[in-house]
Amino acid sequence: MNYITLQYESFLTWGLFIVGFIVVLWAQGRINNAYRRYRKKTNQLHISGVEVARKILDANNLENIYVVEVKGELSDHYDPRSKVIRLSSSVYSDRSIAALGVAAHEVGHAIQ
Repeated sequence: MNYITLQYESFLTWGLFIVGFIVVLWAQGRINNAYRRYRKKTNQLHISGVEVARKILDANNLENIYVVEVKGELSDHYDPRSKVIRLSSSVYSDRSIAALGVAAHEVGHAIQ
């Protein structure tokens, strides 16, 4: 391999890395913007994140999976080892469209 080939590969690698990084930042910004917007809107059923999570789990015969509240902002996740869905306080008790979306997303991991 000669010097020009190495230089080109290095330039291409860094270029792709930078483009990928910019795309990730753009996508994260759009997600955060949508979350902020829909966090202000209450869902029509007036149910909380924990209620929608439990309803979806029960509808899929997953009564053995628990839903618990954890501290933090957007620290929501599903732990398959302990069969627990952990919802942040803002998602657990909130009745916004965003809270329902996050809770349903985490339940989707459990269903998979």
